[in-house]
Amino acid sequence: MQYGRSNNHHNTGFRATGAGGTATSGGGKTVGRWLKDRREKKKEETRAHNAQLHAAVSVAGVASAIAAIAAATAASSGSGKDEHMAKTDMAVASAATLVAAQCVEAAEAMGAEREHLATVVSSAVNVRSAGDIMTLTAAAATALRGAATLKARALKEVWNIAAVIPVEKGVGVGGNGNGSNGNSNSSFSGELVPEENFLGICSRELLAKGCEILKRTRKGDLHWKIVSVYINRAGQVMLKMKSRHVAGTITKKKKNVVLEVIKDMPAWPGRHLLEGGEHRRYFGLKTVMRGVVEFECRSQREYDIWTLGVSRLLSIAAERHNRHRV
Repeated sequence: MQYGRSNNHHNTGFRATGAGGTATSGGGKTVGRWLKDRREKKKEETRAHNAQLHAAVSVAGVASAIAAIAAATAASSGSGKDEHMAKTDMAVASAATLVAAQCVEAAEAMGAEREHLATVVSSAVNVRSAGDIMTLTAAAATALRGAATLKARALKEVWNIAAVIPVEKGVGVGGNGNGSNGNSNSSFSGELVPEENFLGICSRELLAKGCEILKRTRKGDLHWKIVSVYINRAGQVMLKMKSRHVAGTITKKKKNVVLEVIKDMPAWPGRHLLEGGEHRRYFGLKTVMRGVVEFECRSQREYDIWTLGVSRLLSIAAERHNRHRV
C-alpha cells in the first residue's frame, strides 16, 4: 500500500490537530489510543504470564503428590516377596521424584515465590486419597486450559491489532527529515510511515519476542525451537533459536546472521499425513554459519507472518546500510 504525500488536507484521511501532536483518521489511531492499546496489551501479557505461573505451580503440586505416593508404594512393596515388582516400584518412584523436582524448579524459574511453592508442595505430598488426587489433577488441568486460552488471546492480539503510529513533525517516509513536500508549517504531517504499519509493528514485535516453531535439522530430525528474528546493533538481521529442557527451562541459545528468506520450500516427508497437513507451509532462512535452516508453519497466516516479516527486516537492514554508505 502506498502512502502518498499531499499538501491538500482534503485528499488525505488524516488531519493535523495542531500543537497537541495527535492525529485522527477514519481507519487510523491517535497516538493516545495507540499508547492505550499498548498498555492494554501489556496487561494482557501480564495476565497470561500469571496464569502460566499458576499452572506451573499447580502441575508441580500434582507431580509432587505422585512422587510421594510412588515413594510410599515403593517402600511398602520393598518388604514383599516380589523382587521384580519392588524394583519397578523403586524405579517409578525415582522417575516421579525427578519429574517433580524439575516441575518445582521450572515454576521457580518462572517467578513463583518459594514460600508459596513450598506450601503447595507440602500440602500435595500429604495427599493420599483418590479423591484428593483427582481434585489436584482437575485444578491443574483447569489452570493449564486457562493459561493456554490467555496465551492464545495475547498472541492473537499481536497478530491482529494493526497498530499504527502517526508521523511526528519532521519525520518523512524516506527519513530525510522533511514534512510533506518540504512543508513543515504544521506541527503534525498527518501521514503514516509505511514501516510502522501491521508488519512494521505487530510482525516485528512478534518476531523479536519469538515463538515456538518446528525446525528440521540437516539430518532430518525435527525439534521444537523458540525462534526469534531481530536487527542487532550492528544492523544485521539475526536468527536466535533456543531449546527447552523437558521441564521448560531454556538450555541452549544459538544465533546466526540471516541472509535470505527462502519461500515455498517442499513439504517435509510424511507431514501431509498429519491432521491439518494440507495447510502446513514450509520456509527456510539462509544463514552465514548454518546454511539454510528449515521451518514448518501450521497455517498460511503463520507462514506469511514469518516470511513477510523477515523479508521486511532484511529490507530495513539493507536500507540502513545503504544510507550509511552514502
